[in-house]
Amino acid sequence: MQERRKNRIFFSDLILSKFFLIGCLVIFFVILFGLAKGTIKNHQVSGEIKDLEDQIQSLSRQNQEFSQLIEFLKSDAYVEQEAKLKLGLKKTGENLVVIPQPATNLLASKNEVDKGLFNPVKWWAYFFK
Repeated sequence: MQERRKNRIFFSDLILSKFFLIGCLVIFFVILFGLAKGTIKNHQVSGEIKDLEDQIQSLSRQNQEFSQLIEFLKSDAYVEQEAKLKLGLKKTGENLVVIPQPATNLLASKNEVDKGLFNPVKWWAYFFK
């Protein structure tokens, strides 16, 4: 009985001692630090997963657009369009019409009008007309 009592006193003294308390606190903080580190790492990995999923969706859309472009480039409509634009070919029964653009005439006439004006008048016309 005395032995039991001695053991009980020893354990109660051990539990109430400062060294035991400090040891428990150290163990507690080590475990807490490990949990915090794991939680932070988990959050970072989740963010990377989300970024990669967004990148997968973006690449999937881009892949689909490229597939559609490839299908268009393989089509007869594209071949016909390129033959008309680059080679100047036409289908039988089609007529070629060329419409001249008078852009060069406008520039020449504007330069002729500007030649007779003084420089300050030209600047006034440039900024306010």
